[in-house]
Amino acid sequence: MSNTKEKKPFDQLTITDNYMFQAVMKDPKHVKPLLEMIFNKKIKKIVIVEPEKTVETGYKTRGIRMDVYVEDDEDTVYDVEMQAFKKPYLGRRFRYYQSAIDVDIVNKGEGFGKLKKSYIIFITTYDPYGKGWYMYPFETICSWDSELKMNDATMRIVLNTKGTKDKEGHEVSEEIKQMLAYMDGKAPESEYARLLDEAVKEIKQSEERRTEYMSVNIVSAEDKELGEYRAYVRSIRNSTYPDDVIVDILRIKGETLKSVRNVISEHPDWDDEEVAEEVLSREE
Repeated sequence: MSNTKEKKPFDQLTITDNYMFQAVMKDPKHVKPLLEMIFNKKIKKIVIVEPEKTVETGYKTRGIRMDVYVEDDEDTVYDVEMQAFKKPYLGRRFRYYQSAIDVDIVNKGEGFGKLKKSYIIFITTYDPYGKGWYMYPFETICSWDSELKMNDATMRIVLNTKGTKDKEGHEVSEEIKQMLAYMDGKAPESEYARLLDEAVKEIKQSEERRTEYMSVNIVSAEDKELGEYRAYVRSIRNSTYPDDVIVDILRIKGETLKSVRNVISEHPDWDDEEVAEEVLSREE
């Protein structure tokens, strides 16, 4: 059995599939209102929209491929990412994306003082923090005094399509809620959600897009890692060897083996991929 997932049929793609998300968001008229809703401000102009921007962070180091990289007319950088399944190390993922953006700017000849204000936005199809909020914003503050901010000109935001409530005193707009509901599979009810839905339908009618999608064969580092863990789960399910032998054969930590067994025990109806995703999440 192959460790890689079969490609989803083009006609079944939704806004939360990476290819479709990038195809829709490459158009400034789809990105601009999203950013205006999140930050509750008017943006005069999107000056750069670069879908799937690749940033190399250095020689022999792991680069990243951003879903949508945007700069506005006020010299602010926005990176918008779709997280369509539970991925481990969400906080560290934010950290790596931020460092890659900053290194990219500095490598272009800018000094530290010229680092641009940057916002990284992850749209998740699961609730990574379990509070049910539609939005989770993060800034760098002092551990001893929450009123003391570092002012490093960065913010990280998670938009949760599974959100059910506002944080009291920090309500988000109905437009954002309706957009997240649409991304969660509901019918589009707001003007912006309908705009996205029309864009998805238009892309699906394009034979050029269909051909392009069928020719895309990019496997991310995260997908490779998930594939490895699926293989671990399958082997552990089927093995009759003692645990010390399994650990040696698979070259995994004893904690990983224990975690796999625990998840299988807790969720006997889950398939290998669901177990692998949960194990990776717990290892964060």
